[in-house]
Amino acid sequence: MRPSSIGAGYAPWTGYRASDHPDKIRLKHRKNDELALHPLEYTEVDEETGEEVLVKLYEDAEKILAQTPRYGTSIVCKKSGVLFGDGTFLAHEVREMADKIRKTDKRVPEGFSLDKCRHGGMTELEESGLTEGQGRSLSKHKTASAYRGYAKETEKRVLEATKKRFGRSEQQKI
Repeated sequence: MRPSSIGAGYAPWTGYRASDHPDKIRLKHRKNDELALHPLEYTEVDEETGEEVLVKLYEDAEKILAQTPRYGTSIVCKKSGVLFGDGTFLAHEVREMADKIRKTDKRVPEGFSLDKCRHGGMTELEESGLTEGQGRSLSKHKTASAYRGYAKETEKRVLEATKKRFGRSEQQKI
């Protein structure tokens, strides 16, 4: 999501593990009005025991959310419950809040910013070997050209593409 959308209420508490989707977070993208149901967990069969095992995809983030006070209807809002703007820009206050978190919480990587989350996330999708279609389904970009503007070319992407070209991808080793 765009940081400006998060601060404008497009990530409400009611969308987090709601009764109709207890294993997902429901988000709405301000810019294209797309609804995203993003999985928070899934079950898989343990190969050794044959039993179903719950895999939590964002365990650390959910621990933080469990401790987050609910000041308003939005997950991100001021203590008064007021939102950080209408979503058309990233409010200065949200940037300051992110800076404080980065400086005080050792779990947050050096150089973290809310602005980098979206662009970095798209690049991370590409580095993970997802197809453009899979990346777009997660990002909710309607066009390939819009999606491509976010996923940056990195050395890792170039290396993985070269390895696949010569039949040496990680997936073939499995």
